[in-house]
Amino acid sequence: MLLSGSEAYRPPVPTGFQESRSALQERRLRLLLAGRSGTGKSATGNSILQRKHFLSRLAATAVTRACATGSCRWASWDVEVLDTPDLFSPEVSQADPGFEERGRCYLLSAPGPHAVLLVTQLGRFTSQDVRAWQGVKVLFGAGIAARTVVVFTRREDLEGGSLQQYVRDTDNRALRELVAECGGRCCAFDNRVADGEQEAQVRELMGLVEELVRDHGGAPYTNDVYRLAQTLGGLSPEERLRRVAEQLAARPPTWPRAGLWWWPKPPPGIRYKLGLAALLGSLFMLYLLCRRWPEAVTA
Repeated sequence: MLLSGSEAYRPPVPTGFQESRSALQERRLRLLLAGRSGTGKSATGNSILQRKHFLSRLAATAVTRACATGSCRWASWDVEVLDTPDLFSPEVSQADPGFEERGRCYLLSAPGPHAVLLVTQLGRFTSQDVRAWQGVKVLFGAGIAARTVVVFTRREDLEGGSLQQYVRDTDNRALRELVAECGGRCCAFDNRVADGEQEAQVRELMGLVEELVRDHGGAPYTNDVYRLAQTLGGLSPEERLRRVAEQLAARPPTWPRAGLWWWPKPPPGIRYKLGLAALLGSLFMLYLLCRRWPEAVTA
């Protein structure tokens, strides 16, 4: 069961700056919340912790402005949850030009997350969610898909139906492809339910996370930035952040050009019709120009 308050809290052991041990040895899980703003990341983090720890409220603009962590005890695991601000949209280059907040995200989750929880709203998966998922892969690498669980908020909208059937039957091709890319791992949360139902939701999620941990031999996700973070234990926090931010800034830009965000291609039949419509439109415009040309010469 989840414990809260003083029973749940254990002073976190500094991570990322000591010799890494597998999660199976240290019984510690690091979960990183990701996704676009407004999907309920912070509320989902509070559900996992089973207490109000992260700031969460309905607002027109993003509520979470900086990375924050919370801890709890689940079964035999010490669980660390990292909540994130908007680090995954194309606008992050303006909001975080020096890579400081993205660097803090790395340092707070070092030596690496055991699972990324990609949070999206049930029935509201849009192009913004697609861009946020692209942003997750830009920040952590394409390999992060193998460590990702898709968490749908607003579970109550299923009205007792099956989440698996919803994903299978949806006409949102981008959503189906996302869940498939993440190995089919998904679950749903209603972040307003009572404690008993909340614990059942967390149990389902933790079952998926524990399966991920077993599949990867207990090792967390890692990449070049996490490996760098592990070598910086003797430096000051400011210097560690500076070095990690520099490493992130030195990466070649991988965002698609503005206006060309990835979106699933339409089926071949639709592509053919769109191409034919464009060709006919061009021929019609050419016809109109040819008709007006003699008039222009006569005048």
